[in-house]
Amino acid sequence: PYLYRYHLNILKRIAAAFAAALLFLPAVSIAQLGADSIFEKIKNQQDSTKVRLLLEYCWNNRSKHPHEALKCGEQALKLARNINDGKSAAKASNLVGVVYRNLGFYEKSITSYKNALKISEANNDSVQIAYSYNNIGGLYRLEGNNTLALEYILRALKLFENLKNKSGMSFCTINIGLIYRRQQNFIKAMEYLNYTLRLREEIGDRPGKALALNLIAEVLFEQGDINSALKYYLAVEKEYKAVDDEKGLAATWGGIGGVYYAQKNYKLALEYRERALDMSKKINYLEGLVANYSNIGLIYAHLGNFKKADQNFSMALNITTNLKEINSLMECYKYYSEYNEIRRDYPRAIEYLKKYQTLKDSVNKHDNIAMITEMEAVYKAEKAERENALLTKDIEREKTQRDYIIIIAILIIILTLITYSRYHSKKLANKKLQELNTVKDKFFGIIAHDLKNPFNVILGYTEILLDEYKNLDEEEKIGFINQIDKASKQTYRLLENLLFWSRSQIGGIEFNPKNFDLSDIIVQTFLLFDSVAKNKKIELNTNVENRFEVYGDEEMIRTVIRNLVFNGIKFTPTGGKVSVLTEKSNGNIKVAVEDNGIGISSDRMEKLFSLNNISTTEGTASEKGTGLGLVLCKELVNKNGGEIFVTSTKGAGSRFVFTIPSKS
Repeated sequence: PYLYRYHLNILKRIAAAFAAALLFLPAVSIAQLGADSIFEKIKNQQDSTKVRLLLEYCWNNRSKHPHEALKCGEQALKLARNINDGKSAAKASNLVGVVYRNLGFYEKSITSYKNALKISEANNDSVQIAYSYNNIGGLYRLEGNNTLALEYILRALKLFENLKNKSGMSFCTINIGLIYRRQQNFIKAMEYLNYTLRLREEIGDRPGKALALNLIAEVLFEQGDINSALKYYLAVEKEYKAVDDEKGLAATWGGIGGVYYAQKNYKLALEYRERALDMSKKINYLEGLVANYSNIGLIYAHLGNFKKADQNFSMALNITTNLKEINSLMECYKYYSEYNEIRRDYPRAIEYLKKYQTLKDSVNKHDNIAMITEMEAVYKAEKAERENALLTKDIEREKTQRDYIIIIAILIIILTLITYSRYHSKKLANKKLQELNTVKDKFFGIIAHDLKNPFNVILGYTEILLDEYKNLDEEEKIGFINQIDKASKQTYRLLENLLFWSRSQIGGIEFNPKNFDLSDIIVQTFLLFDSVAKNKKIELNTNVENRFEVYGDEEMIRTVIRNLVFNGIKFTPTGGKVSVLTEKSNGNIKVAVEDNGIGISSDRMEKLFSLNNISTTEGTASEKGTGLGLVLCKELVNKNGGEIFVTSTKGAGSRFVFTIPSKS
């Protein structure tokens, strides 16, 4: 009996192994088949097995045979729904979205991703939730909305890290690396791409490793290190051949062609570009087709064969009519502009340069570099604490401040026109006009960057809250509300200074001097910035007496102290101190606002109070500002018959002092 049971167990194990081998055979044999043949091949398998095999085929052929992969993915989705397999349905919907993205159908792609997110959330499938977030973020990246892209990708990365899913993490980090690369922040791009490389080496993902190496080569090329880029490309070419990745080979050959083009070796450049073009045609790789047709056109232009150059650019431009990938469009227009410049067809060169610039501006409209840096820091370090009741209030504030931008823009335009008319009739009209244009450019720079950026934050987060409110957890909602609040307060402070300054320039502010209590203003200012100071653990001190009366315009002096105290907090690191000190001197009162912060360099101190030298500055906790507040302080102090000056030591703090008449 013992021997019987022993041999029976052996036979059972052999049978189980044989059955597993038979189950595995379809996965091997279907790799080279088309969709219809696959359906026939697996028709006798269980539905769950069919779903698994179809999903494997869809993933493995997403680039080589995208149309066949799409059929298999959609069939897998249908079967998964029929057997109520929510996890497989979510995975299938995500894979279908990937194939649609590769084919350039971005609207169908985003629909599939959002459907995958909905299914995975219903099934509490954290893995597919994370993949959905990353896929949605990746699509926003391709469309040029890097700020919104990073928001989704960081949410995905957080989930993958909690799951310790290195494969998913590597998909997120490569997306982040590409975002920084498009911003030409090559240091951050290389940081994330090298991190991706390490992750994929750890999990033994050879195709993924090859992709990371290829992107590193592209970054090196864009940095101008073409020799290192070529070494990487040649190494990556071997990797892609080993794993039979045709899309990867197309990208690598295009990169090698680009290196030889930069070296003016047009013969080898053409050889590799044509290889890349043939492969892109084979797999219907639209971005590859546009890039290679355009670059081949440029090569033929340098070789003097304008007929072939025209043919290639015609093909590239024809494909771009249906292309949604914004960077490919930009490059095509840029290359075509260069080509027409070579041909000396300057009107067409300018036409396509304008198209390129329009696309670039549309990307910049969404591309808030400061916000991206801040989001990354928030992801790594901060958890916000705000109540949901603030949401409605903040959205209304955002609408109000949007109106303020229009008002301020009108005020600035009026101010510019008035100033222009005053100086036009004077002897130094040309010199003054040049100064005026400089001032105007500075103001439009402020509007375009320091007003636009916080509103991009507000609009981006409110869009997410409106679209994804039910899908967000409480912590995420509070975090978004906190960011809206932070951006709103930042914008409000800037608007307040701009409005106050513009009114002063056109005589809209009356000078109403009177005796008033300076101690009240200082206390109220400290209360205003109490939460900001506490967040940075900064101590606020004053030596002012309980009743300390001075003579001047109370509102103007309040604005001066408020700006100086805020600057002190802004440029003082965590744990520092900001003090407001007063003393009587020759019938005047000296008010000093001093800190132990980062200090100011000597060359910058000379320019602090000049309007022509305002520029965006960043505090020790990434607070934003333009320097307009100090210009305003100088004007208001002067109106009150006082003076303002600064002393500072780099790394040891700053001391701003202004005078005001004592009580009359």
